[in-house]
Amino acid sequence: MLTISPQDVLETIAAITRDDVVDQLRDRAEGALAASITIIIVVVVAIIILRLLRTFVERLIARVQASPDQTPREMQQKAQTLANVVESTGRFLVIIIAGMMILSNLGFEIAPLIASAGIAGLAIGLGAQSLIKDTVNGFFILMENQFAVGDVIAVGNESGTVEEISLRRTVLRAVNGAQVIIPNGEIRTVVNQSKGWSRAVLDVETAANVDDAKVLKVLHDLLDNIQADPVIGSQILEQPQVLGISAISVTGVTFRVLIKTKPLQQWTVERELRLRIRQTFIENGIAMPVLTSATLAPSGTLS
Repeated sequence: MLTISPQDVLETIAAITRDDVVDQLRDRAEGALAASITIIIVVVVAIIILRLLRTFVERLIARVQASPDQTPREMQQKAQTLANVVESTGRFLVIIIAGMMILSNLGFEIAPLIASAGIAGLAIGLGAQSLIKDTVNGFFILMENQFAVGDVIAVGNESGTVEEISLRRTVLRAVNGAQVIIPNGEIRTVVNQSKGWSRAVLDVETAANVDDAKVLKVLHDLLDNIQADPVIGSQILEQPQVLGISAISVTGVTFRVLIKTKPLQQWTVERELRLRIRQTFIENGIAMPVLTSATLAPSGTLS
């Protein structure tokens, strides 16, 4: 009769347990090694992608700066802003994806995390629609180079010199020194008064009884060689255009002159030419309008 002693049972259990522990340790070691190799590969690939992203950004900056239809100031502003946006967005996506893959290889269940992130992103998106709108509109403003720092623009009822542009907002400095902050999402129509070139518009008014031909001759004589003038000649891009009479009123006759100037120089040219035209009219006996109580009184009122 076969007899099994308690010692035999204990030895058998010990052998089985030892084999299971060895197998489990071997399996865990193999799994840990495979996970470590995968994590190392993920990290290396992420670093390579970040390096490639940086190279792409540098090429983007060089390409934007090589644009022949923009000034150095405009190119620098556009290139730097686009580079920051592309690099920060790309780095964020690479780090998030690499982090998810590492957590998955470490044994974490990332499906609930992804679902939670999606729900949180949806909630944030619904609560921050205006911010997203500002950011998207700001990106296209910079991408299309609609205006740059230093430009004089008008947005709705606000106007001034652009002091700062970001993806979220545009900061203007008004003529009276006030700082105007405009969210980019509210910008619909922009009037850029310094894009490429500007134009000075001079409306010169004379008395009603002056000789029109004499006025036109005086204006032509004054403006024919204005591009050679040592004071404002370098700011004028083309020969000024004397359009002739643009309006007739009870106070006199208005003559219009157009002068194409360098960006932001139209006001300097206007002020200097108004002074010279006034002096020339005085020298040539051309009368300016004289306002009397009759012309100042509103229609239908008794003087």
